[in-house]
Amino acid sequence: MRLTKEKLLATWRMRKQIFNDSKNEYIINRFNEVHELFKKIFQMDISYDDVRNVYIINGKDVVFMDGSSPSTNYFSAKDDEMTEYGAFNGVIKMSENFPEENRDMILKIGSLLGGFTFDDNHEMMDEYRIISNTITEGNDMGSLSSVGQSRHPSSNFADNNYFFNVISTIQDIRDGKFNPDDSNIVLRWPTSAYYTDDSQAEISQKDALRHRFPYKYFYMWTHDVIHPVSLMAYRDLVQQYDSEIKYEPDEEMNQDFPDFIAEEGWQMYSTAIRDMIPEDERGSDFWEDISKLLSVILIQDQQMNNIQELLNTGNKAIILFGPPGTGKTYHAKELVCEELAVSKDEIDKYKFDDNSPVLDKGAWTLVQFHPNYTYEDFIGGITPNIKGENLSYSLKEGIFKKMCDVAAKKGNGEKKFIIIIDEINRADLSSVFGELMYALEYRNEEVSIPNFSQPFIIPSNVYIIGTMNSIDKSLVTFDLALRRRFGFIKIMPNVSVLENILADYNIEESCLVSFVKRCKELNERIASPSSRLQLGVDYQIGHAYYGKIKDFKKKCNQKEPPQVISTFDLEKLWDYHLLPLLEEYLGNRMDDSDVIDCLYSIKNEFTKPLI
Repeated sequence: MRLTKEKLLATWRMRKQIFNDSKNEYIINRFNEVHELFKKIFQMDISYDDVRNVYIINGKDVVFMDGSSPSTNYFSAKDDEMTEYGAFNGVIKMSENFPEENRDMILKIGSLLGGFTFDDNHEMMDEYRIISNTITEGNDMGSLSSVGQSRHPSSNFADNNYFFNVISTIQDIRDGKFNPDDSNIVLRWPTSAYYTDDSQAEISQKDALRHRFPYKYFYMWTHDVIHPVSLMAYRDLVQQYDSEIKYEPDEEMNQDFPDFIAEEGWQMYSTAIRDMIPEDERGSDFWEDISKLLSVILIQDQQMNNIQELLNTGNKAIILFGPPGTGKTYHAKELVCEELAVSKDEIDKYKFDDNSPVLDKGAWTLVQFHPNYTYEDFIGGITPNIKGENLSYSLKEGIFKKMCDVAAKKGNGEKKFIIIIDEINRADLSSVFGELMYALEYRNEEVSIPNFSQPFIIPSNVYIIGTMNSIDKSLVTFDLALRRRFGFIKIMPNVSVLENILADYNIEESCLVSFVKRCKELNERIASPSSRLQLGVDYQIGHAYYGKIKDFKKKCNQKEPPQVISTFDLEKLWDYHLLPLLEEYLGNRMDDSDVIDCLYSIKNEFTKPLI
């Protein structure tokens, strides 16, 4: 969400409504759980006996079940063989090796560090994480995808840190006694893939953590300042466009911790945000309320929220449009999941079948339009049947009529029926939709359709999601009468998702960062008005095209050596996927020598070594 001072004040005044909205419940609950965890940590009496090399919590030595003491070296969890391959497994192993009185705190701190839910499922969620998928670097600009190999940094962070070291660190930060150079907090397992030995790993990790988010997070939650619930919320806040809202010193997610906690750092920023709210409207719980509010409005996928709002208003028909390869169909299916309140794993169970009972939440289907797609395919009509030398005719119902008829049946009124029309503009829309022009706008009103004796209606519980390429010439001729019956949402390339697309390929960190940057620069060059290609923003290359680089790499796990994207890989991506697309865009301008020279120059830039 793009915030301004005015928007912030407006959302502050409707915060109770936002907090009570059921779709925000998982963020509100997480905020409250973190709040309770920090309260417990504040109440703990922790000290370290440097004679016996043992931590003491609430008067009791922190020891294993067998009475032995945990290692106090930097990579202590590694020394004690407490880490495990697989998300949260190391945290569970740790909890099983300490006495019962420590176990709840171990599980909760592990959940906090790794972005896992606090329940027994321990599911890692992007929205809860406090460290990104940046592996060794001193910034948190990496993706927050919690799928595949990419989530290992959070998992490593959770099971390489003993709970007593985290408690001690949080209390020292609260009391102003913390020195990042003396910290015992570990970034990750010191694998030989990234470090020469443990000593070098310790130096590297301590330096990286000075600039990463966790220490800042601990500071925010231990002081009267804005304290977002996670890195996702924080990053969106500090990188806002409005100069009054964004926190420029950490825009690159690498501000040094001492600078962050300095007088002119986060404290000054928080005070400036506080002063945007009239004093008589703040209340005694201001810092908690403003932090909770910002967490909700910054974490919620605003684009998806906007699409949902548009779909559920007006004619309940929208079109997602944009350059090829931007994930329009993917977004459409995500929207189906949101509307039916089902997971991606469950979505296939809800595919529409007019011969099977409709499940409790509704149903969905997908059709793809093409130049030969007809009214008879979509609505229905007389179709010829040829058997041998015999010709007969039968009345056939189209997919949309079938869905609308089922949606209108008694008992289905509260269920949602969604049809995705892929490449909606490739068919002759005026012909395919026919009488639906009226029915789309006037739901539940009967219209007569040819060859069917019963009147037809589009019930109010039927939703239409179309997708179309913005550069397709047929967009220009999209029937104006039909156009006003749809809401339009533009979906543009987002190259940052390449980190998610390549999550299971263990690409070397600096190589992956350079690749994403290279793709972004290519799109900027295509979009530039001064480019000799003279294409424009709608001709930027979709991230799905750049993601084809995975076709030239093999899937591998983090135990295997990291892969690099070579110049040979980049040349294949250019020759097989990017250049043919650009040639299609340019058409007969490919005969222009200036355009050919420009493409040659772009190729040379794009295929240079990444590292």
